[in-house]
Amino acid sequence: MKRKTAALMAALLSVSMFTGCGADGAGSGQADSAGTATEQATASGTETSDGGGETADEDVTIRWMQFQVEYTNQVKQMAKSYEAEHPNVKIEVEVIGDDYYDVLKTKASSGDMPDVFMTAGYNEIVTYKDYVTDLSDQAFVSQIAEGAKECVSLDDKVVGLPVQMSGNGIVYNKKIFEENGIQVPTTLTELEQVCETLQSKGITPFANQFKDDWLLGQLVNYGFAGGEDTPAFLSSLTDGTAKIAETEKMNDIMNVMDVMLKYGQDKPLDAGWNEAAATFALGEQAMIFEGIWAYDTIAEIAPDMEVGMFALPMTDNAADTKLAADVNGVWHVSATSAHPEVAKDILNWIVSSDAGKDFLLNQCQVIPAMNGMEFQGTNPLSKDVSAYIKEGNTIIWSWPLWPDGYYNESGKKLQDYVSGGTGDHGAALQSLDDLWQNLAVK
Repeated sequence: MKRKTAALMAALLSVSMFTGCGADGAGSGQADSAGTATEQATASGTETSDGGGETADEDVTIRWMQFQVEYTNQVKQMAKSYEAEHPNVKIEVEVIGDDYYDVLKTKASSGDMPDVFMTAGYNEIVTYKDYVTDLSDQAFVSQIAEGAKECVSLDDKVVGLPVQMSGNGIVYNKKIFEENGIQVPTTLTELEQVCETLQSKGITPFANQFKDDWLLGQLVNYGFAGGEDTPAFLSSLTDGTAKIAETEKMNDIMNVMDVMLKYGQDKPLDAGWNEAAATFALGEQAMIFEGIWAYDTIAEIAPDMEVGMFALPMTDNAADTKLAADVNGVWHVSATSAHPEVAKDILNWIVSSDAGKDFLLNQCQVIPAMNGMEFQGTNPLSKDVSAYIKEGNTIIWSWPLWPDGYYNESGKKLQDYVSGGTGDHGAALQSLDDLWQNLAVK
């Protein structure tokens, strides 16, 4: 492959990795006000977007905290737009990447919870069940897509607004595939054949970023999700009636890992996101296991690169090949907020107003988790994920249902497998079993 200039490689050092997977991904954020001081209120009140009443006419400050660092600037602009329409309201935005949940737990224990905060939904809502507000009566609830409702619900109540749908799979260089007459594989054997073809052309098939335990944690999800009832299966792991080592899908994912390692670059544990993104964007490998959030970083290094995403093949049955996609981020109104009606109004405004929808669809370019909205962005990876979602050919992100800490720690267990050499699937899966039991009973 023709290499780009060394200057492009050096430019990577200035690129921050922004993951949609939440606070477990790399990246960092910092507290930042959403703008200058707001004007004094001149009206007697501000009508809420859901018609549910009026906010107080005194100045109100809403503290907004989230982990999606990739949307930092967009959220600040959203806050300014809301402030412009509601002069008595000021929104202070705090975006934290690494250590988000450590900071949130500290705020909860110290009685300093923000008015609006973010979780990944599912079990993470249970962790903060004493701090979420029932939003079931809010206007936006009727618009939540069917596939997003479970993620934002607790005890049959809707307690959050889903930010977007997201997905991960195999990101591939379309030009390399086209130049070598390669079709997107739908089975594991086809994936191996693709790797053989690429290798015969002197192209390294996979850029592996196995230095990142969170990425390997996402790979584990493909072994857990996809069954008829993933939550029930995970419960059976906790009560001991099922074992990871005896789970067919988990054995399948180990086979996929072996393919990635066999056809990947040397020293995969030396490469994290920055290193893997650089070599992939420079055309040195043809594929990388990643999510839609990877596109901005790749495009910054190689703006003309054409990329796509396909579902991770795990078996030789094409019907098993589904893409992992789910809600990525949930906004909650804190039960401790002094201004819950204003916080609720902001969420309704995001869904119902022109400025709010522009924030989601055009500025953030999300795959909407709301009915009545269509993806309008230019991210080609999001377009591919959106197509899988429309086809109903997806599995959930199960990690918000895992025991606290399992997401990263399971990745570390697979790093041990990588460092020890491939082959001993039984020992690797037993280590994941032991980890589950240790964390689930805490």
